[in-house]
Amino acid sequence: MRLMSKRPLGKHYIAEWIKYRKASLRKLAARMESEPGVQLISHASIGRIAKGDQPYSEEILIALADALDCSVAQLLMVNPFKDGEVIDMLSLMKDKDPATVRAILSGLPSIKAKRAG
Repeated sequence: MRLMSKRPLGKHYIAEWIKYRKASLRKLAARMESEPGVQLISHASIGRIAKGDQPYSEEILIALADALDCSVAQLLMVNPFKDGEVIDMLSLMKDKDPATVRAILSGLPSIKAKRAG
């Protein structure tokens, strides 16, 4: 009988998002409910997922993203400590009308201006 090797879990930034939001694992778990009053996951399981020691489901990712005020894509692909300013700017523009977004973007320094200076 051939033993199967443990398949490595994919890279994610769940631990970084937890730190970035200054969330305790217990409070995070309490915010993640499968239905009102029913906790979806334990704080210990969240800790293992954050360390890459335990796999996660789509349901867990969606609940984590909601509890951490980010998207599932951000949990998987964005290190908030490296891209925090961009994340904050996107949060400001979320749900704004196109004219407001253009006004916000027009106030940013251009790349050309930085290169010239």
